[in-house]
Amino acid sequence: MSLTSQHPPTATQRSRSHRIHRRTVAFAAVLLVSLAAPALASCGWSPKNSAPQTSADCPAQDTPTAETVRTAIQGVGERWTETSRGHTGDCRLHWVVIGTGDKAPDAAVQVLFFDKNKPLGPPTPRPRPYTTVVAMGDSTAAVQYQWLQGEDKPCCPTGIGQVRFQIGDDGSLQALDPIPGP
Repeated sequence: MSLTSQHPPTATQRSRSHRIHRRTVAFAAVLLVSLAAPALASCGWSPKNSAPQTSADCPAQDTPTAETVRTAIQGVGERWTETSRGHTGDCRLHWVVIGTGDKAPDAAVQVLFFDKNKPLGPPTPRPRPYTTVVAMGDSTAAVQYQWLQGEDKPCCPTGIGQVRFQIGDDGSLQALDPIPGP
């Protein structure tokens, strides 16, 4: 007589086996998430920038002149230089990102906004690190802010928030969301 049965498993045996399998899979998933979460949280991430835009994408009368940009940058300080720029789809809201040339991942940058050739100023009074800007449709730009939290390393901020900006009815820069951050 054989110790193994030649009969198919009963419904009770199949149900028990299925429950054990589900519990094993659930436990493995919980274990994987709990082990991976600290690693993912500690590394931070950087958003993808939109495709580079130049003022050549817009008619000359709709872009800030070199002199307007230079004057706006000088208002922030001598050590600042342009690092990138972009504009919304309607060519009205333009931005210039400026930095000091510091290549550290946590080096501060500032964003300067323009309504065509009229300076609108920065969205925050002080420069901040980990700041990027992307166009969001025809008339809105999104500034993404990141910041260090807890034990974050300078390369890897985990705090993140996004603020949409557009030109208000009065012609001034208008934040559509609260500005986040430390």
